[in-house]
Amino acid sequence: MSTRRKTSTPQERRPVSPSATPSPALGIILAIARKILFIDAKKIAVFYLAFVTILSIIESRVELDSTYYLVQKHSILNQYGVKLGWFWTCVIVGPFIWLTSRAHYRRDRDQPIVDICRLGVATVFWWGSVQLFHRVFASTSTCDKGRRLTRTQCSEKEGVWTPGYDISGHCFLMVYSILIMAEEAISFRHYQQVTDSVNEMDGDRAEHDYLTRIIQYFFVAMLFLHAFWFKQIIISVLYYHIFIEEILGVLTAVLCWFVTYRIIYPSGFLQAPIRRVSSRK
Repeated sequence: MSTRRKTSTPQERRPVSPSATPSPALGIILAIARKILFIDAKKIAVFYLAFVTILSIIESRVELDSTYYLVQKHSILNQYGVKLGWFWTCVIVGPFIWLTSRAHYRRDRDQPIVDICRLGVATVFWWGSVQLFHRVFASTSTCDKGRRLTRTQCSEKEGVWTPGYDISGHCFLMVYSILIMAEEAISFRHYQQVTDSVNEMDGDRAEHDYLTRIIQYFFVAMLFLHAFWFKQIIISVLYYHIFIEEILGVLTAVLCWFVTYRIIYPSGFLQAPIRRVSSRK
């Protein structure tokens, strides 16, 4: 009489990427993106407040060469990068929010609409802040021919125009965009759990893998956008505006982020970004 020995094999853990694992190059970039984009937004806010302050001190004590093309207002990076900054935030962060929401809530077709509304709210805060900056500049600027004259009217009367406080809209936009990316990127932190649930429920793995690869591309795009904003913040602080204008721009960005992601969304308005808990013990 023979006995049959039972052998148990551990459950196969299928990879996240479309076909096995990401390519080596993509895998390396994804690892870097995780290191940067998963930094807590609160730490990022404190960092940029300190960073802008330190750069402003350096700028006030060191004479910098402003003849370099990349620091000119007419440079291609400024004209089509920073000046279209909110457009780039929307076309990169928007699809990432939509696709990750679809991946996390496969059976709920309405949830991606709810999640993408966070970017709509951010757009309202961005537009309102820019309008406020314009009003502050107009109200603090003066003309020796009359206080209420606009710059054009002052020029027509051959007056002397003294510009007021021009709060840095660039510093505001770039820091606000970085904080939004830090908050929204969290939905990709424990993404393997999404893949595991697809495997357990016999979901359409091919569709899931394709969706995952697209999400990875947008995740990497957010890393490059973050890096670009970091470089442009340095240029903006060192070559344009004064300290009070720069720090007010950053403070406004931090305030908009804090009101939305740390007060409004947690209170139940719309929904905070997906925060899965690690399954590791």
